[in-house]
Amino acid sequence: MNARYLFLLLILTILSCRSISKKSALPSEIKIAKDLILHSIAYHDPSGNWNNFKSNIEIKTDLWKKEGEIQKSTRALFFDRSQRIFKMQSTRDGIELKGAITKDTCYNQPLSEIPAEKVEKFKSILGCQGITFYKDYFTYLIGLPINLLDTEAIIDQTILERTYQGVKYDVVKVTYKPVDKKRPWYFYFNKKTHAFELCKFTSREDEAKGGEYIIYNHKKNVQGTKLSGQMVWLYNTPSLDTLAVEDMLFRE
Repeated sequence: MNARYLFLLLILTILSCRSISKKSALPSEIKIAKDLILHSIAYHDPSGNWNNFKSNIEIKTDLWKKEGEIQKSTRALFFDRSQRIFKMQSTRDGIELKGAITKDTCYNQPLSEIPAEKVEKFKSILGCQGITFYKDYFTYLIGLPINLLDTEAIIDQTILERTYQGVKYDVVKVTYKPVDKKRPWYFYFNKKTHAFELCKFTSREDEAKGGEYIIYNHKKNVQGTKLSGQMVWLYNTPSLDTLAVEDMLFRE
């Protein structure tokens, strides 16, 4: 999953991952993409609870390696968005990694706690830059579509129609600054409920080439907010080969 993280890092370094602080009045008709996003946010977060989201999240990941084997990993996350606290604990290669960041401080796991032969591999994860990356990464993905109206997002206001697995969706194209260095994202919304169900990022030249799909399954009501309990990553190819499956368990 390193390549996936590397690509998303290019996006997340410029994202503040701010969600909407005030509820906007919904337009009676959906005419442009922003209207569709507002309706989707109203579906997922009707009471505006995301800004105060607080939860322990256990994430179990199955990653399909090129050799055909499946690499398993687990992460324990803690979010307290109102207090701007994020903590992460994970196990990789039998080694426990941990870190935390608040509005004022960052906790670095001492490299002395890591076997010497593994220090080079994990030191980037354990630094403040690494833990900040994971905070932004998971905030962005878990909080979709609530955080789509981020100030760095450039929303194409034309609502597209795309078909995935025989189902038609309303689709919004979003790029991030600087546009010349970022791949576009396409966000798919249920035509009836406006629920956010999947997205993909692609090459800048051709929507059908490169990139990956992320399928959002198993909607859960978490503190009044509809979040997905599973993300399935698929290669954007005709065969839609699986890259990874991430199952998330939310605890109060």
